[in-house]
Amino acid sequence: MLSLLSRTPSILRAGCGSVRFLSGDVNSRFTAAQERLNTIKEDPGNAAKLKIYGLFKQANVGPCNIPKPGGFNFVAKAKYDSWKGLGDMTSDEAKEAYIAFVDELAA
Repeated sequence: MLSLLSRTPSILRAGCGSVRFLSGDVNSRFTAAQERLNTIKEDPGNAAKLKIYGLFKQANVGPCNIPKPGGFNFVAKAKYDSWKGLGDMTSDEAKEAYIAFVDELAA
């Protein structure tokens, strides 16, 4: 049974027998979360927007790869800090976190 699961890249068995879908499924859920974010009527606030920005960049680009902006460019520095703070989080982890956060905002 284990060898069958190890050859099946679309699922990952996690504790307690739960199954978490990866790659293809996470991409479609990530796209759906982006669309759902655009339907939220209430402004989530700057902290939430920065978190969304960082997770989106991490999911699509990977770890922060730009130079730190100057100290007087406050918006760019806040965005940089949000993205850089995610460190080496993988693309799929960032997508999962983005999806969960959008779900929380939409609730």
